[in-house]
Amino acid sequence: MIALQPARRQCGTCTACCDGWVAGNIRGHEMKPGQPCHFRGEGCCTIYAQRPLEPCRNFVCGWLMPDSPFPEEFRPDRLGVMAVPTRWRARPAFILCSAGRDPDERLLEWMREFSSRTGAPFFYEQRGERFGFGPPEFQQEMLHKVENGERLW
Repeated sequence: MIALQPARRQCGTCTACCDGWVAGNIRGHEMKPGQPCHFRGEGCCTIYAQRPLEPCRNFVCGWLMPDSPFPEEFRPDRLGVMAVPTRWRARPAFILCSAGRDPDERLLEWMREFSSRTGAPFFYEQRGERFGFGPPEFQQEMLHKVENGERLW
């Protein structure tokens, strides 16, 4: 019997990472919240084959990453939130970035259960206020940052 590997996910028509939800500079053109990538076409990247290594080629959202823990319905353009992989103390962590909306309670409950099960903390923003969820040592570190006026991420 041959074991079949699951098909790798593909962006398809999802352009959430290019739609102006995160910051970057692509070939001298600034991209930031509210300002999409200069090279974003209708449902595609107009320079895809020639896109730069940073920030484009090296960026992989949590939904797209190999062995993604996120279900199919978490594709950023469908969910309205993009899970951006990051690290905390050499552990996997995620930042939930708006891709049209703040994370709702249903998504946060899923993420809390995931974090509790895996130990992977996550950050998120609601109504302009930043939060973090994770193991006790993560919470202590985030509290210390807040007390010192530092940004959580």
